[in-house]
Amino acid sequence: MSRRKTERLLNLVVCLLATRRYLTAEQIRRAVPGYPDSDEAFKRMFERDKEELRELGVPLEVGSDQQGGGGEEIGYRIPRRPTSCPRST
Repeated sequence: MSRRKTERLLNLVVCLLATRRYLTAEQIRRAVPGYPDSDEAFKRMFERDKEELRELGVPLEVGSDQQGGGGEEIGYRIPRRPTSCPRST
């Protein structure tokens, strides 16, 4: 994997972890460096990135956030889940 792609995927994960609401593809496009200006190129790259994150085991959620101002538009986030530390015995 290229360094540019690795950085973009890492930035995408950070962006999606840093929010509690669903972010639209356009919001993600503006927030995450490395996506192309062309609408079609962005859509293709974003679809590949989402698939790659899922293959890596990242729990990407898809939904809408009516109360967060996102309306009915589909958005994305990575849910925050409490982590448990293994206890030493």
